[in-house]
Amino acid sequence: MNNPFRLTLSFGLLFSLFMIALLIQYTVPYAGGWSLIQNTLFAYDTSNYKELIVHLTYLPRLAIALICGFSLAIAGCVMQFILRNPIAAPTTLGVASGAQLGMVAGVLLLPADVALPSFIPAFVGAAFASLLVFWIAAKKGLAPIHLVLSGMVISLFIGAINTMLMLVYERYLSSVFIWGAGTLNQNSWESVERLLPLLCLPIMGLFLLQRPLSALILGDQASNTIGINVKRIKLITLSLVIFVTAVVVSEVGIIGFVGIVAPGITRLLGVRHLSKQILISGVIGSLMLLLADLLTQPIAAATGDLLPTGAMTALLGAPFLLWLLNRQTWPSQLRATEDTAPNFRQRQFLPLCFALLVALFVVSLAALWIGKDSQGWHLLINENMLQLRLPRILGALFAGAGLATAGTLVQRLTNNPMASPEVLGISSGAALALVICALLGLSINRYEQIAFGTLGALSVTGVIWWLGKKHRFAPAQLLLTGIALSAGLDAVMRIVMSSGHEDVSTLLTWLSGSTYLVTYQDAILLGSGVLIFSTLAILLHRWLDLIALGEVSANSVGLNSLLVRRVLILLIAALTTLCTAVIGPLTFIGLLAPHMARSLHQNSAKKQLVTACLLGALVMVIADWVGRVLWFPWQFPAGLLSSLLGGAYFLYLMRK
Repeated sequence: MNNPFRLTLSFGLLFSLFMIALLIQYTVPYAGGWSLIQNTLFAYDTSNYKELIVHLTYLPRLAIALICGFSLAIAGCVMQFILRNPIAAPTTLGVASGAQLGMVAGVLLLPADVALPSFIPAFVGAAFASLLVFWIAAKKGLAPIHLVLSGMVISLFIGAINTMLMLVYERYLSSVFIWGAGTLNQNSWESVERLLPLLCLPIMGLFLLQRPLSALILGDQASNTIGINVKRIKLITLSLVIFVTAVVVSEVGIIGFVGIVAPGITRLLGVRHLSKQILISGVIGSLMLLLADLLTQPIAAATGDLLPTGAMTALLGAPFLLWLLNRQTWPSQLRATEDTAPNFRQRQFLPLCFALLVALFVVSLAALWIGKDSQGWHLLINENMLQLRLPRILGALFAGAGLATAGTLVQRLTNNPMASPEVLGISSGAALALVICALLGLSINRYEQIAFGTLGALSVTGVIWWLGKKHRFAPAQLLLTGIALSAGLDAVMRIVMSSGHEDVSTLLTWLSGSTYLVTYQDAILLGSGVLIFSTLAILLHRWLDLIALGEVSANSVGLNSLLVRRVLILLIAALTTLCTAVIGPLTFIGLLAPHMARSLHQNSAKKQLVTACLLGALVMVIADWVGRVLWFPWQFPAGLLSSLLGGAYFLYLMRK
């Protein structure tokens, strides 16, 4: 890195220190500023209520920010070094989501009289999620991009489980939105006293292991030859990192992006020695989280809402990650990480399509006429049921087909079977636009809802287009940009959702992918759009077959790869936008339907698209029906059920 740039970054850090000092002066309770902090630290008077408030709430909050920022940054630095992945972090690899699931499971399953420390179930959940991620990515040699995508898939699956538990046990888990987004509010020094001993030991262990860790830069084989047990060192180190993350999550919730940004800044400063990287990353992480929390406090005071600091760090960190990805040169394709198919087989296409159509017809009839009430299962055929159930069945069917088409296009475009429409952040953009409308108190009808959702999705598509032009829409760059955008948009959504606004809270079901409010007009609009865009995608099947060969091979036979990628991006955006605006954000359908089509030996683009459409529609109709009747009187959104079914099937595919 050139000296002017390093100098600019150094000035940026100094400016951050100045901002922290200024914000502390401004955010101290009762406008006491630094003088009140000085009196509290060196001449503490318990009879002075101002000093009492500062001592019990403000100072512990600053200490928690410094401790958690330091710990998460060190965890991210070590994880990136071991995995040789500059965008690896506890949040991107599913560790934080697993810790959150462990916490939720501990609340629900452990008896009230069992005084088990909260970090234990968090560590169990984090370790479970980490094992799943590494188990999936190991088949691809733990390639950096594949590892991050595996982490995102597991995070989506675990997030679906958390959401379902929250819908069922809302009485016990009503504060999940605020806690899960990362809150640093304190009313005593208990959290500091609890965190320090739990974090000091594993962090000291990481510093003590830095010498054998430094040898890993030579490569695993060379490290083994000089007497270092690479597997043991990696296992111990990753266990310590997971433990540190679990402890922090169990205390303050999920704090995003600190583990990515702080080590990234450290490397940009030119720090190369591992021990110095760990230490400086920790210091930068402390300052970053402290700055984010100090920025959050005046906003929360002005709005009267409790804003999550963790979501604010993600909001600040996402632009940095986008900038870092824009500077980084990644491989133009991911084909090298994909498994080959030694037993390439074809199954007859027409009989398979006929069988899927029959299955879809039978399942749709069952969902239409078979239901459940307080007296049990029943078969009811009348016009009222037709009016109530048919629109939502059609909505689920068309949404499944549309997202399956979009997923096939994404996977063909990127040559990565782990890719799916939601990783591009398009559905998050549509969801955020509608959440903001609710927060502003706008009373919008269904068509205005679709219009605003489309506007949000198109805005994200524009950003992806603008950032992708520099790298000629390289698949790897496209995926990583989408991940960063999705994380940033989700952070904004968590900030808005945690406001407690009544209109915003009612969107929770829609955010899980619900067909409850779908009308005939919605179904006709969705069906027409999906039919047009899916037909266009099938007509472009030759492009899809050629682009899968890689840019060089495709161009050599006369294909304009840049034009193809632009057209496919627009098609993906259109399909994802339409389905999200009508049904809500849906996950896993776009990931799994193409996989299922390939498992049925439909390998050409045209056959895979048609088969994936039918499979996506079938899965969504089944998910909608199961969510409506199986847990009566509760109704679970179809998108949530499809995420659970899809996640389970995905794990089965990886095991197979």
